[in-house]
Amino acid sequence: MGELYSCADQVLIWLGDAADQSDLACALLPELTEKIWSLKDSEGGWRPLSTDDIVAQGLPHPDDPLWCAALLLYSRAWFQRLWIVQEVVLARACVFLCGLQQIEWHVVVNFAIATSKSFFVSNIAGLHIKAMGEDRVSRSTNGIRLIRNSRRLKDSLEDDEKEITGLQATMDIMQSQGASVKVDYVYAVRDMLPDALRDQMVVDYSDEIKRNYGIIHARFFRQCLERLSDWPSLRFPPNAGQKNIPSWCPPWGSGWNYSYLPIIGCHAGRPAAISPWSSSGRLCLEPSDDSEGILCIAGISADTVQEIVPFSPVFHGSTNVLDVRRILRAIKACSAHISDGADRHERLLGVLIGQCGWLKSPQFSGRPDGDVLDGFVSFLEHLAANKEHEGDADPVPVNLDTAEYFLDQHRFWRAYLNLIMIRWPGRSFALTTNGRMAIVPCHTKPGDTVCVFLGGTLPQVLSRHEDGVHWKYVGPSVVDGIMEGEVFDTKEEWIHNKEIFFLK
Repeated sequence: MGELYSCADQVLIWLGDAADQSDLACALLPELTEKIWSLKDSEGGWRPLSTDDIVAQGLPHPDDPLWCAALLLYSRAWFQRLWIVQEVVLARACVFLCGLQQIEWHVVVNFAIATSKSFFVSNIAGLHIKAMGEDRVSRSTNGIRLIRNSRRLKDSLEDDEKEITGLQATMDIMQSQGASVKVDYVYAVRDMLPDALRDQMVVDYSDEIKRNYGIIHARFFRQCLERLSDWPSLRFPPNAGQKNIPSWCPPWGSGWNYSYLPIIGCHAGRPAAISPWSSSGRLCLEPSDDSEGILCIAGISADTVQEIVPFSPVFHGSTNVLDVRRILRAIKACSAHISDGADRHERLLGVLIGQCGWLKSPQFSGRPDGDVLDGFVSFLEHLAANKEHEGDADPVPVNLDTAEYFLDQHRFWRAYLNLIMIRWPGRSFALTTNGRMAIVPCHTKPGDTVCVFLGGTLPQVLSRHEDGVHWKYVGPSVVDGIMEGEVFDTKEEWIHNKEIFFLK
C-alpha cells in the first residue's frame, strides 16, 4: 500500500456525508485559517487576545457555531485510524472530500497548525464542549494533532536532516491512532520510516509473532532510541501493567497522551556546557547480553522520593470536569509541605503544572499583583463559594466555560486551571529526601529513585525490580532543583556517580 500511495498522482480522502454544518465549515475554512494566521504579531509570536480584539480582526465571535463546525470536521472517523497516515504522507497530492465539498491538504494542515499555536483558537474547544460533547472534543483534538504530525513526517521524508523530527512524529502517530491488530502499530508505519530502520523491520503476521508482540514492540522502540537525541517517553503515558511489554516501552495505541510534560528550557541530563558521553548528544545506551526485553542505559541517581500527595482525589468520573473545592484542597495540601516565601510559592505552582519558569510564558501575560500562590488560593476560594451556593439567587454560580474566563478578565487563572486539567491526571505531587518539590507519575512510591538519563531532557522515576538487579521504568517527572542539569555542576562528582540502569 505504501508503494501504491507513493505512485498516485493524487489521493482523494472521503471524510463522509455532510453533517454538523460541514458544508459551511468546508466553504469557510480557507478564509478562517488565513484570518487566524493574521493574529500572529510582527515579531513572530502568538499573544493572548481578548474577545473584542478577536472580533475586531474580522474573526467570528468565540461563541459562533462556525468554530464548532470547523473542529467537528477533525473529529471524523478517518482521523482516528493508523493505516490512513500513508495516504497523506506518501501521496504527491491529496484532497479531502466531505459531502459535496472539498478542501485542499494545505488548508487542513494550516488550520491544524494555527490551532496549536494560537492561544485564542486552542481555547475555542472549551467554549463549545457542551455542544460538541467530550468524546467528540477529544476526537477533534486527536485529529488536529494527527494532521500536524503527518505534516512533520511528510517533511522529514523530503529532508534527510529532519530524520529525528520524523521519527518523533511517527511515534506520536503510533501513540494516538487506532489499529485492530497489535503488530500493526509497528507495521503500519514501516513504509514511512528511514531506509536503515525500515530495512531492519521484517513484516511477519504469524501466530507466533502475534503471541510475542512485545518482542517486536521492544525491538522497534530500541532502534528508535538508538537514533534519537532524547528519551521520548515523556510524550507517552507510563506503561503501567501492560502484559508482555517491558516497562520502558511506550504503550502504542493507548491514545494520545494529553498529559505530556513540557521540555522547553530543561536540560536535566544534557547540560549545554558538557556532553562528554556522546559526540552526537544522544542517549548513552549499552548493549544487553540478557534479552531483548532489557534496556541498558547510562544515568545518574539524583534523589529519592519521600512523601507523596496524590492528585487522583481531585477528579471524579471525567477529568474534563473541574471540581474547584478538590483542587483547592490539593493546592493547600501541597503548599503545607513547603516553606513560605514568594519564590518558593512561584516554584511550587510551576512544578504543579510541570513548567518551571511558567511566569515567563506568553500564556501567562498579565500576572496579577501580589503573591501568586495567595492569589490562586483566593481565586479558587471565590469559585468554591459560588459552587457551594449553586441554585441560590445570590451569588450566581460561576460558569468557567465562557469567554470571560478563557479570553478576558480571568484568563490568567483559567490558563493555569487548563494546565492542571492536562498535567494532573495520572500524576502526584512529591517531596524528595533532599527537600525538592516534584510532580511524578501516580504509580510512584516512597523510596523510588529519581534519576537522569545521560542525553535525556527530563528527570525520570525508576523503581527497583523484585529481583534486586533490574529496574522498572515508572515515568518522566519534573523536579525542582535538577531541571537545568544541576547534578552536573561538579564534573568529577557526576562522572564518579555515573551508573548503568538495567530496565526490564
